[in-house]
Formats: sequence, structure tokens, C-alpha cells
Amino acid sequence: MILYLAFGMCQLSSDASVGEMVFEMIFLRNMTVLAVSLGMLSACSLLPSSGPSTGKVVALGQRSEANIPDVELVDVNADVATSLYQAQVGPSFAQLGEGYASVGAIDVGDVLDITIWEAPPAVLFGGALSSTGSGNAQQTKLPEQMVSSSGTISVPFIGDVSVLGKTPVQVQNIIKGRLKKMANQPQVMVRMVQNNAANVSVIRAGNSVRMPLTAAGERVLDAVAAVGGSTANVQDTNVQLTRGNVVRTIALEDLVAHPRQNILLRRGDVVTMITNPSTFTSMGAVGHTQQIGFSVKGLSLAEAVGRMGGLQDYRADARGVFVFRYAPLSELPPEKQSKWVEKGYGDRAEIPVVYRLNLADANSMFWMQRFPVKDKDVVYVSNAPMAEVRKFLSFVFSPVVSGANSINNLVN
Repeated sequence: MILYLAFGMCQLSSDASVGEMVFEMIFLRNMTVLAVSLGMLSACSLLPSSGPSTGKVVALGQRSEANIPDVELVDVNADVATSLYQAQVGPSFAQLGEGYASVGAIDVGDVLDITIWEAPPAVLFGGALSSTGSGNAQQTKLPEQMVSSSGTISVPFIGDVSVLGKTPVQVQNIIKGRLKKMANQPQVMVRMVQNNAANVSVIRAGNSVRMPLTAAGERVLDAVAAVGGSTANVQDTNVQLTRGNVVRTIALEDLVAHPRQNILLRRGDVVTMITNPSTFTSMGAVGHTQQIGFSVKGLSLAEAVGRMGGLQDYRADARGVFVFRYAPLSELPPEKQSKWVEKGYGDRAEIPVVYRLNLADANSMFWMQRFPVKDKDVVYVSNAPMAEVRKFLSFVFSPVVSGANSINNLVN
């Protein structure tokens, strides 16, 4: 065919009329298109592509039943979307129950300030005690007392006083009662100056504190404020609360927006501020191939597609919207977990999972509003079958049409 075209070009006589030359050129142009098309049609698969087709992605999860597939393919439906959505919104500080305002109970390591008054004539505390204390004929301020490991403090003239688990008011009544037989109308004031036992640890990169609990009742946001707040964007910050063996994590944005999450703290709680910007990658037949950041409070697949610039009308296969993710085994539907468990995979094992959503199904518009995108996900939209044909035709015809236009311009 190519030799014939070359021969035809050589037959254009120099004395042919302009009309004949135009006819010959149009004929040769059409034959050139046909020859190039037939010659390159078999090479269509070699054209550059933005990623695998829908069929190739689906084939990842279709292996022999005797072997575990390299990838678990999960078709997104109402049950799958709802299950993943509920798992994401499940963690809550409110589930831990309210803490309690500190009643000021004294514990080992707390430091107490004790002042004693004696009416004149002062019989017991008539003079100054020592250089470590201060006083006059009626008032005596004792050196600060740290509660011992046995839960006691020492008071002059009455000896050791058990204060463990008691409030400052209860302790001052005990001391006053013991002094009545020795001092003249004694009055006592006990004040806790250091609460070393009832406190919460607050951890943040670059700054960590121990926040004492008081009768005012400190809450989670009080702990956030005590450490100076977040050093990063609020949308990139999680707050983690550890209470005993239970750990819960929510976004700082959600903590601020939902007062029920701002629970009272308890002695021994640990509040940790975690900064971890979340991103996903968009690929395939979409507006842009890029890495896109989103708030740690979460993002739905519908929102993700919107940020990607949507699906390209002439390229995208609406039946092939995929989310690639390493997911814990427990995230898979129950019917898909058993074959992995039989092969020795535990609950915490990460399984390569591909979630497929068919946007040609109108119901999927609801499902994608519940399907959560997670950090490091890859959202991929495959090319429609006809997209490769269009790409091939564009590749073939662009130079030919350009050349034909040049010929027409030359003739005209």
C-alpha cells in the first residue's frame, strides 16, 4: 500500500491541469489516511494511558478460589458504605463517660499550707516557732507539709495526723479538735498549695504539662488550652484521650464544634495532641492528577471527586471509580474476612483493598456521600473503552488533517 502511494505521487505529471492535481491530491490523502489507520490499528494498545482499564482493575480481585487474590475487590453498596461510615464516626469521648470535678481529696505527695490562730492570752503558740516558720503571739504559720507515703503530716504538739483521702476542711477540723485541750480557742486553716496527685498529663510536640484537677472541673479543652493549643492548623490536629486501657481520638474541629465531646477529665487521664495532615491522591480520567489535603475530621468520596475536578466527560468510565487502600482485616465485610483468616492473617493485618463504585447506578450518588476517604488513599477513575479509540484517532488524524489543510491552502 505504501509503495502504491509513493508510485502515485510520482505519476503527478508536471503538465497536468490544476483540477487533475487537486483530484489526485485528495485521492492520495484519503488513501494515506486508510493506510496509516490500517497500519497502526494493531498498535492502539501501545498508546500512552493514564492507568489501567476497569477490567484490569477488577481482574486483580478475581483469582482462583484455591489462592488468595493479591487484592481484595469490594463493590461499594449501601451496606458497605454504611459500615465504613459508622466505623469512622464511632470513636467518641462521650463514650468514655463523664469524669468528675476534683473534690479536693488529699493524696500522697500533695503539699499543704497550715496556719493556726490562738486567742490571747496565747498559751501554746505564744512565741515564734523558728526560722522556718513565722508567727506572733496569736498566729502561727507552719512550714509547708508534704503528705508522706503513709498519708500523714506532722503538726507541732499533736504529732502525726492522717490526711489521706480527706479534704482540707476535714483536716483543719481534726487539727482544731486536737488542739482545743491545749490551746486557747484555736482556729485552723488548711490550704492545698500543690496538687501533685489529682492531675492530667497533656502532651504536645514541644510542650507537655501536668495539669492539676480542681473543684472547678477541668475538661478536655481546658487541657488543650493548658498546653498552649495547637501549633498547626486546626484542621490537621487530632486530640487523643487515654483513660486506663481505652484510647479515643477525634478531630480538634469536632471537639470544638460538639460540646458533648468536651467531657470532664479524671485523675490519670492523658490528653495528646497529634498533628498529622491527611492527604489522598487523585489519578486517572479526572481534572488533575495530584495530591490533595483534607481535614482530619474526614472527607466523603463525593467531596473527594469534587476536589479532583470531577470526571472528564470524554475519558472517564463512570462504572470504574476505584479507591485503593491498605485496610485492616476488620474493615472488610464479614464474608470476605474468612479466607484471609484461614491463611493466618490477624485482625490487625493490613490487606490491599480496592473499593469499586459504579456511578452509572443512581444509588451510588447516595453511597459516595457516606463512603469515607482516608489518609493516603488513591482515588482512581479508569478510562472509558471508547476513550482509547478517540485517543488513537486523534493521534492518527491530527498530522494527516494538518497536512491536508496545508495542501488545500496551497491549491487555493
